[in-house]
Amino acid sequence: MIETLTFIAAIAAGFVALSWSADRLIEVASTLASHLGMSILTIGMTIVAFGTSAPELLVSSVAAVDGAGGIAIGNALGSNIINIGLVLGICGVLIPLSVSRRVITRELPLLGLVIVFALALMLDGILSQMDGYLLAVALVGYCYYLAKHSGGDDSPEDDVTILKIPTSRAVVEALLLLAVLLGSSKLLVWGASELARSYGISETIIGLTVIAFGTSLPELAAVMASARKGLFDMVMATVIGSNIFNLLGVLAFPGILSGGLELDPMVIQRDGLVMAGLTALFAFFVVTSMGSNNCCTTTGNSATCEKELTFCSNISRLKSAIILACFAGYMGVLAVDVLG
Repeated sequence: MIETLTFIAAIAAGFVALSWSADRLIEVASTLASHLGMSILTIGMTIVAFGTSAPELLVSSVAAVDGAGGIAIGNALGSNIINIGLVLGICGVLIPLSVSRRVITRELPLLGLVIVFALALMLDGILSQMDGYLLAVALVGYCYYLAKHSGGDDSPEDDVTILKIPTSRAVVEALLLLAVLLGSSKLLVWGASELARSYGISETIIGLTVIAFGTSLPELAAVMASARKGLFDMVMATVIGSNIFNLLGVLAFPGILSGGLELDPMVIQRDGLVMAGLTALFAFFVVTSMGSNNCCTTTGNSATCEKELTFCSNISRLKSAIILACFAGYMGVLAVDVLG
């Protein structure tokens, strides 16, 4: 009993330290980048966008190096499942989601291609070092895509915090925060892996549930805040961008650092298919809801507004509830596996 409480305390402490240090590191790194002359737009596209996925990246990398490959893979796929099924599901039930033309024509198709690419690499049951390098190359391509297509988009200035601290302090604080991130990641992985072993639970299940949910908290908080403000493009950008980075970055580093990971067969047969299925279901609801009323955001003439209506979508609360119910069903299947 004492050992179990120790493992749970380690997991809780790891989550708290990981969340706090990741949020603070984004602010400090943004401040440092600003002092070094980087534009606000560039900071938003790189440090802020990828910073929200820092917990997943570090936890999966540490898990892979420590020999807990199930946690590394489960964290990446589980975070994507939670982002679509739970984060978008809850958000859409509370506040009906509007999906813009750019998301429909560019971001969702890109996410679909990334899912197919990542799952294809894992079909042989191994995430090899070469697979990791291929994912990393694709991540570089995605970063190039972001840079090339950022022109004309709304600047994320309101979402970037620049602290009033000198450059020297920013450098020191950034190094200390990186150390806290690494230490809290190791504490979290240790507690989770030991808890799994003590109860005979698969590390992959732990990664898909406890770890994935904890590392997805930054996305959940960001999405809920954006939805309350009516910033639905930010909601979609947060979820889709995070999911792409999870597959191309969070999966890549464990493969590279570990020299190759052997996958649980259920990773593809169950978890990969659920991730792809939930994403496809959301895309289906988006397409079948195109041209919904109150979807136009253009402040121009009626002809312009009507044209935009054909390229935007309003997701009803009912459809979001269906996505949330599918996610709950998946959690039920995992619970049966644990109890069985």
